[in-house]
Amino acid sequence: MFTSTAMARFDWSEYREYQPQAAVLRFAAARPEPLGQLLIWPEQQQLHQWLAMAPWWQDRGWELVLLLPDPQQSYFDPAAEKVSDAQQTWVTTLGERLAPIFERQPELPQVVLTQGSASLWYQQLIQTGTLPAPSGLMVLNATPSDKATQQMLAMSLSRSDWPVLDLFSTRQPVSLLNQKLRRHASAREQADYESITIHSPLFSSRIMAAWITRHGWMPLPPGAPDFLKGVTPNETGLSRSQDTGSGREAAPAKP
Repeated sequence: MFTSTAMARFDWSEYREYQPQAAVLRFAAARPEPLGQLLIWPEQQQLHQWLAMAPWWQDRGWELVLLLPDPQQSYFDPAAEKVSDAQQTWVTTLGERLAPIFERQPELPQVVLTQGSASLWYQQLIQTGTLPAPSGLMVLNATPSDKATQQMLAMSLSRSDWPVLDLFSTRQPVSLLNQKLRRHASAREQADYESITIHSPLFSSRIMAAWITRHGWMPLPPGAPDFLKGVTPNETGLSRSQDTGSGREAAPAKP
Protein backbone atom coordinates (compact mmCIF):
# COMPACT_ATOMS: atom_id res chain seq x y z
CA MET A 1 0.00 0.00 0.00
CA PHE A 2 2.99 2.27 0.32
CA THR A 3 5.44 3.79 -2.12
CA SER A 4 8.47 6.01 -1.87
CA THR A 5 8.21 9.78 -1.99
CA ALA A 6 10.13 9.80 -5.26
CA MET A 7 7.66 7.42 -6.91
CA ALA A 8 4.71 9.45 -5.67
CA ARG A 9 5.92 12.70 -7.22
CA PHE A 10 4.47 13.21 -10.65
CA ASP A 11 2.66 15.83 -12.66
CA TRP A 12 -1.07 15.13 -12.61
CA SER A 13 -1.59 17.39 -15.62
CA GLU A 14 0.15 14.77 -17.78
CA TYR A 15 -2.89 12.49 -17.39
CA ARG A 16 -5.82 13.08 -19.73
CA GLU A 17 -8.15 12.16 -16.86
CA TYR A 18 -6.94 15.11 -14.77
CA GLN A 19 -9.50 17.80 -13.97
CA PRO A 20 -7.53 20.85 -12.78
CA GLN A 21 -10.51 22.80 -11.38
CA ALA A 22 -11.21 20.07 -8.83
CA ALA A 23 -7.64 18.69 -8.64
CA VAL A 24 -8.78 15.11 -9.25
CA LEU A 25 -8.12 12.27 -11.64
CA ARG A 26 -11.41 10.81 -12.85
CA PHE A 27 -11.31 7.41 -14.56
CA ALA A 28 -14.60 6.61 -16.28
CA ALA A 29 -16.16 3.16 -16.12
CA ALA A 30 -15.73 0.94 -19.16
CA ARG A 31 -19.50 0.96 -19.79
CA PRO A 32 -22.04 3.71 -20.60
CA GLU A 33 -23.69 3.57 -17.17
CA PRO A 34 -21.35 2.92 -14.23
CA LEU A 35 -22.30 0.42 -11.55
CA GLY A 36 -20.86 2.65 -8.83
CA GLN A 37 -18.18 5.13 -7.91
CA LEU A 38 -15.05 4.55 -5.85
CA LEU A 39 -13.72 7.83 -4.52
CA ILE A 40 -10.21 7.71 -3.02
CA TRP A 41 -8.75 10.41 -0.76
CA PRO A 42 -5.07 9.45 -0.28
CA GLU A 43 -2.50 10.39 2.29
CA GLN A 44 0.10 12.91 1.18
CA GLN A 45 2.93 11.25 -0.82
CA GLN A 46 1.07 7.93 -1.07
CA LEU A 47 -0.41 8.10 -4.56
CA HIS A 48 1.31 5.63 -6.84
CA GLN A 49 -0.57 2.49 -5.81
CA TRP A 50 -3.99 4.01 -6.43
CA LEU A 51 -3.23 4.96 -10.03
CA ALA A 52 -2.35 1.35 -10.84
CA MET A 53 -5.76 0.23 -9.55
CA ALA A 54 -7.80 2.38 -11.93
CA PRO A 55 -8.01 -0.03 -14.93
CA TRP A 56 -9.11 -2.89 -12.64
CA TRP A 57 -12.13 -0.93 -11.42
CA GLN A 58 -12.92 0.53 -14.82
CA ASP A 59 -13.10 -2.97 -16.35
CA ARG A 60 -15.63 -3.93 -13.67
CA GLY A 61 -17.92 -1.05 -14.48
CA TRP A 62 -16.92 1.34 -11.71
CA GLU A 63 -15.79 4.93 -11.97
CA LEU A 64 -12.67 5.70 -9.92
CA VAL A 65 -11.98 9.22 -8.69
CA LEU A 66 -8.59 10.02 -7.13
CA LEU A 67 -8.23 13.24 -5.16
CA LEU A 68 -5.05 15.25 -4.98
CA PRO A 69 -4.31 15.34 -1.23
CA ASP A 70 -3.52 18.62 0.47
CA PRO A 71 -0.22 18.84 2.43
CA GLN A 72 -2.02 20.67 5.22
CA GLN A 73 -4.23 17.66 6.01
CA SER A 74 -1.21 16.30 7.90
CA TYR A 75 -0.19 19.67 9.34
CA PHE A 76 -3.39 20.82 11.03
CA ASP A 77 -4.92 18.96 14.00
CA PRO A 78 -8.55 17.85 13.50
CA ALA A 79 -8.80 17.10 17.24
CA ALA A 80 -7.62 20.53 18.37
CA GLU A 81 -9.78 21.97 21.15
CA LYS A 82 -9.02 25.51 20.02
CA VAL A 83 -9.02 25.83 16.24
CA SER A 84 -6.81 28.55 14.80
CA ASP A 85 -8.11 30.99 12.20
CA ALA A 86 -5.71 29.48 9.67
CA GLN A 87 -7.06 25.98 10.25
CA GLN A 88 -10.68 27.13 10.09
CA THR A 89 -10.02 28.96 6.81
CA TRP A 90 -8.35 25.85 5.38
CA VAL A 91 -11.20 23.55 6.43
CA THR A 92 -13.75 25.89 4.88
CA THR A 93 -11.79 26.08 1.63
CA LEU A 94 -11.31 22.29 1.64
CA GLY A 95 -15.03 21.71 2.05
CA GLU A 96 -15.86 24.06 -0.80
CA ARG A 97 -13.41 22.24 -3.04
CA LEU A 98 -14.61 18.75 -2.17
CA ALA A 99 -18.39 19.25 -2.00
CA PRO A 100 -18.97 19.09 -5.79
CA ILE A 101 -16.74 16.00 -6.07
CA PHE A 102 -18.62 14.10 -3.37
CA GLU A 103 -22.08 14.85 -4.76
CA ARG A 104 -24.02 11.60 -5.01
CA GLN A 105 -26.62 10.18 -7.34
CA PRO A 106 -29.13 8.40 -5.07
CA GLU A 107 -29.34 5.34 -7.31
CA LEU A 108 -25.56 5.00 -7.68
CA PRO A 109 -23.50 3.55 -4.80
CA GLN A 110 -20.60 5.75 -3.79
CA VAL A 111 -17.90 4.02 -1.77
CA VAL A 112 -15.20 6.22 -0.27
CA LEU A 113 -11.68 5.17 0.73
CA THR A 114 -9.70 7.50 2.96
CA GLN A 115 -6.06 6.94 3.80
CA GLY A 116 -4.28 8.06 6.95
CA SER A 117 -5.01 11.64 8.00
CA ALA A 118 -7.67 12.00 5.29
CA SER A 119 -9.92 9.72 7.39
CA LEU A 120 -10.09 12.28 10.19
CA TRP A 121 -10.93 15.21 7.94
CA TYR A 122 -13.48 13.24 5.96
CA GLN A 123 -15.37 12.22 9.12
CA GLN A 124 -15.32 15.84 10.30
CA LEU A 125 -16.66 17.17 7.00
CA ILE A 126 -19.47 14.61 7.04
CA GLN A 127 -20.44 15.38 10.62
CA THR A 128 -20.67 19.10 9.87
CA GLY A 129 -22.87 18.40 6.85
CA THR A 130 -20.29 19.76 4.42
CA LEU A 131 -20.07 16.43 2.57
CA PRO A 132 -22.81 13.84 2.04
CA ALA A 133 -22.63 10.44 3.71
CA PRO A 134 -21.21 7.60 1.57
CA SER A 135 -22.83 4.27 0.81
CA GLY A 136 -19.84 2.66 2.52
CA LEU A 137 -16.48 3.77 3.88
CA MET A 138 -13.08 2.10 3.75
CA VAL A 139 -10.30 3.55 5.91
CA LEU A 140 -6.68 2.56 5.35
CA ASN A 141 -4.02 2.92 8.03
CA ALA A 142 -6.06 5.49 9.91
CA THR A 143 -3.77 5.22 12.96
CA PRO A 144 -3.08 8.63 14.48
CA SER A 145 -0.28 8.48 17.04
CA ASP A 146 -2.08 10.64 19.58
CA LYS A 147 -4.41 8.55 21.77
CA ALA A 148 -7.02 11.30 22.08
CA THR A 149 -7.21 11.54 18.30
CA GLN A 150 -7.52 7.76 18.03
CA GLN A 151 -10.47 7.82 20.41
CA MET A 152 -12.08 10.69 18.53
CA LEU A 153 -11.84 8.79 15.24
CA ALA A 154 -13.07 5.57 16.88
CA MET A 155 -16.17 7.27 18.25
CA SER A 156 -16.79 9.02 14.94
CA LEU A 157 -16.62 5.74 13.00
CA SER A 158 -18.78 3.92 15.54
CA ARG A 159 -21.55 6.49 15.21
CA SER A 160 -21.60 6.27 11.42
CA ASP A 161 -24.76 4.99 9.77
CA TRP A 162 -22.83 3.36 6.91
CA PRO A 163 -20.69 0.18 6.78
CA VAL A 164 -16.98 0.56 7.55
CA LEU A 165 -14.09 -1.57 6.31
CA ASP A 166 -11.01 -0.91 8.45
CA LEU A 167 -7.86 -1.76 6.47
CA PHE A 168 -4.32 -2.02 7.84
CA SER A 169 -1.11 -2.76 5.94
CA THR A 170 0.69 -4.11 9.02
CA ARG A 171 -0.35 -5.48 12.38
CA GLN A 172 1.39 -3.04 14.70
CA PRO A 173 0.39 -2.24 18.30
CA VAL A 174 -1.14 1.06 17.21
CA SER A 175 -3.33 -0.66 14.61
CA LEU A 176 -4.48 -3.27 17.12
CA LEU A 177 -5.35 -0.51 19.58
CA ASN A 178 -7.36 1.26 16.91
CA GLN A 179 -9.30 -1.91 16.12
CA LYS A 180 -10.11 -2.46 19.79
CA LEU A 181 -11.19 1.14 20.29
CA ARG A 182 -13.45 1.12 17.25
CA ARG A 183 -14.95 -2.25 18.05
CA HIS A 184 -15.39 -1.45 21.74
CA ALA A 185 -16.88 1.97 21.05
CA SER A 186 -19.10 0.68 18.30
CA ALA A 187 -22.78 1.39 18.79
CA ARG A 188 -23.59 0.00 15.36
CA GLU A 189 -24.72 -3.46 14.34
CA GLN A 190 -21.77 -5.86 14.34
CA ALA A 191 -22.28 -6.64 10.66
CA ASP A 192 -21.45 -3.05 9.73
CA TYR A 193 -17.82 -3.11 10.89
CA GLU A 194 -15.05 -5.29 9.47
CA SER A 195 -11.28 -5.17 9.93
CA ILE A 196 -8.73 -6.72 7.57
CA THR A 197 -4.93 -6.65 7.46
CA ILE A 198 -3.38 -6.51 3.99
CA HIS A 199 0.28 -7.46 3.76
CA SER A 200 0.55 -7.11 -0.01
CA PRO A 201 -0.93 -4.48 -2.37
CA LEU A 202 -1.60 -7.30 -4.87
CA PHE A 203 -4.71 -8.19 -2.90
CA SER A 204 -6.06 -4.69 -2.25
CA SER A 205 -8.56 -4.38 -5.12
CA ARG A 206 -9.81 -7.93 -4.60
CA ILE A 207 -10.42 -7.44 -0.89
CA MET A 208 -12.18 -4.14 -1.50
CA ALA A 209 -14.31 -5.65 -4.28
CA ALA A 210 -15.28 -8.60 -2.08
CA TRP A 211 -16.50 -6.26 0.66
CA ILE A 212 -18.40 -4.12 -1.87
CA THR A 213 -19.97 -7.23 -3.40
CA ARG A 214 -21.07 -8.59 -0.02
CA HIS A 215 -22.92 -5.33 0.59
CA GLY A 216 -24.79 -5.64 -2.69
CA TRP A 217 -23.14 -2.76 -4.57
CA MET A 218 -21.39 -4.97 -7.12
CA PRO A 219 -23.11 -7.96 -8.78
CA LEU A 220 -21.70 -11.40 -8.13
CA PRO A 221 -20.81 -12.84 -11.56
CA PRO A 222 -21.46 -16.49 -12.48
CA GLY A 223 -18.60 -18.71 -11.36
CA ALA A 224 -17.31 -15.97 -9.07
CA PRO A 225 -14.02 -16.73 -7.28
CA ASP A 226 -14.02 -17.36 -3.55
CA PHE A 227 -12.66 -13.93 -2.66
CA LEU A 228 -15.81 -12.28 -4.03
CA LYS A 229 -17.97 -14.61 -1.97
CA GLY A 230 -16.25 -13.57 1.23
CA VAL A 231 -14.05 -16.68 1.46
CA THR A 232 -10.52 -15.83 2.51
CA PRO A 233 -7.98 -17.44 0.15
CA ASN A 234 -5.15 -19.43 1.66
CA GLU A 235 -2.44 -17.22 0.21
CA THR A 236 0.69 -15.84 1.78
CA GLY A 237 0.50 -12.18 2.67
CA LEU A 238 -3.21 -11.92 3.39
CA SER A 239 -4.81 -12.13 6.81
CA ARG A 240 -8.28 -11.33 7.97
CA SER A 241 -9.76 -10.60 11.36
CA GLN A 242 -11.70 -13.53 12.80
CA ASP A 243 -14.32 -11.05 13.96
CA THR A 244 -15.49 -10.12 10.48
CA GLY A 245 -18.82 -8.72 11.55
CA SER A 246 -20.16 -9.50 8.10
CA GLY A 247 -23.61 -10.99 8.33
CA ARG A 248 -24.88 -9.93 4.94
CA GLU A 249 -25.68 -12.15 2.01
CA ALA A 250 -23.65 -11.91 -1.15
CA ALA A 251 -25.05 -9.86 -4.01
CA PRO A 252 -27.09 -11.91 -6.49
CA ALA A 253 -25.80 -12.56 -9.97
CA LYS A 254 -27.29 -10.57 -12.79
CA PRO A 255 -29.53 -12.56 -15.10
